[in-house]
Amino acid sequence: MSHRLIILSFLLILPMSCTQFQTGRTYLTEMEHDDSRFFNPSEDFPIMAGDSGRTWNTEEEQRARTPASKEEYSQDRIARLLRQELRELEGIQSERSLKFYDEHKHQLRTVSEKIYFLKLPPYERRDYLIGRGFIAEPKGQLATANERMFAIEKQDIMMGMTKDDVLGSWGKPLQVEVAGNPRNENERWLYRMNGASKYIYFESGEVQGWE
Repeated sequence: MSHRLIILSFLLILPMSCTQFQTGRTYLTEMEHDDSRFFNPSEDFPIMAGDSGRTWNTEEEQRARTPASKEEYSQDRIARLLRQELRELEGIQSERSLKFYDEHKHQLRTVSEKIYFLKLPPYERRDYLIGRGFIAEPKGQLATANERMFAIEKQDIMMGMTKDDVLGSWGKPLQVEVAGNPRNENERWLYRMNGASKYIYFESGEVQGWE
């Protein structure tokens, strides 16, 4: 009889004791009750030279350490390819073209717009900036991009032509004379054509007259 009472008592106590064990616990649940702490700079260890002492990450840093979605990965890949294409285009510009680009690239808001600008022929870039309202239209009757291109094909010279335009039309000059600071690009180019001397005058790198 006593054995039966012992067994019966054990069976009654067992379910009550099992209720103390929780089921369905997750990692996040355990972390919420974690009473441990991390070491803090300056409190638990000295800060060395170069340490910021910051104990948190910015949103940008967290995103950099978080696996990107397929859409974010695709967008990032396209952005990297565009930046690479821009660097390649900047690297093949002539000194004059690069100088003109550096003066106005802050007005070109996006990488794609900079790429489009650098893919334009040099003689169309000023007209593009004028059309966008980024620079004022020059005074006087200067040649448009199409007029300059037509003049180059005809080996002619027009007001407002750039040095590259003149080189494309008449070739390399016999002599170049620079007035004042070379950076101002005020120059006189000498050509010999049909036994006669021809001079082309540049102001700020553009044709302002000839004789």
